[in-house]
Amino acid sequence: MIALCLVACGGTQKPRSTGMPELAEEIDAESADVARIIHDLRGDCPRMAVELKAVFARMSASFDRARTAQKDPALAKELTTFLRAYDESVEKRTAAMDADLAESSTCVRDPVVRDTMLAMPTL
Repeated sequence: MIALCLVACGGTQKPRSTGMPELAEEIDAESADVARIIHDLRGDCPRMAVELKAVFARMSASFDRARTAQKDPALAKELTTFLRAYDESVEKRTAAMDADLAESSTCVRDPVVRDTMLAMPTL
């Protein structure tokens, strides 16, 4: 009888997602896109700049949502926890990007790429 009541009344419901796991995953995916573009297009500076601008536009929207979440202490803590799960891959990507954009790289001296990189959104 109690089981019927629980089923009829909705029973135990999963808590509604806060969206923080998805937001952390989205931010990580955008970081991966930046690294991929820098690696794959290191010899095509004009195309690199165009593709980075597109990713940076998506990143800006994600970072805006993250900043909004950070205003709520519980959401900020949750987002930080989920973002930390990506720390190791972010460190590896950062090292790879640094290598790809080393001083010997053609694109690091390209003014359009340099200006685009300076406009990269940050969290």
